[in-house]
Amino acid sequence: MRGRLLVATALLLAGCAAGVKTVAYQVAGGVREALECRPPGAGPFPAVVFNHGSIVDGHGYAGASRVGYRLDRFCEALAAEGWLAYAPIREPAPRGRGFDSYEDVYVDIVAGAIDSVKRRRDVDKSRIALMGFSMGGLVSLRTSLGRNDLAALVLLAPAAGRGIMQSTLDDVARVAPPVLVMVEAGDSPHILNGVDNLTIALRSRNKDVKVIRYDRGGGHQLFYDVTYWWPDARTFLADKLKPRPGGR
Repeated sequence: MRGRLLVATALLLAGCAAGVKTVAYQVAGGVREALECRPPGAGPFPAVVFNHGSIVDGHGYAGASRVGYRLDRFCEALAAEGWLAYAPIREPAPRGRGFDSYEDVYVDIVAGAIDSVKRRRDVDKSRIALMGFSMGGLVSLRTSLGRNDLAALVLLAPAAGRGIMQSTLDDVARVAPPVLVMVEAGDSPHILNGVDNLTIALRSRNKDVKVIRYDRGGGHQLFYDVTYWWPDARTFLADKLKPRPGGR
């Protein structure tokens, strides 16, 4: 296990952009790595825990970057807004090209990342958002269930997860924070159907949800990088993470 962690750490360090560092945090049964981008100053900062797509589970962080998935740019873009960005790497070593499975342990890994962020003195615990792309979006949704410590939930083209999204819909009454869902019209049918069904489920339970459907191109890979969709996500997060009198 230690050898796998060392390999993963080496890959992370090799791929890190300026302003991005790796940190380790405890989860049940072991340790995981996370990318961290910290704004200048003393804080306390709002924080965004960002959950990557399964491309990182399969290729590793550095490998995913080489094929165009830029987790480092998400980290830097969030920090540029004055938010501490924390992106847990779910797998201690790459699972192999094409791996895109949902694992139940992913919720525990992300919950551990949230808890790690909440323990920091430079983070405002009342202003923490959860954000994720594809498999990371599905994991973010499932992690949010029953939590009352999140200020916002942002889902970028959340994965269907071979039926996991559908089975989660009956439980979305337990989603507490305001939700932003974003998807591009050229995405795959199972992603688009999942977004439609999630939207119906959230709205039928009177949840605070905003859905943005783009038709400007990019498909699923639109959310591989910080591009034309970013201002909409930034605006949503800025509103939900701003200081509020008396707390959230």
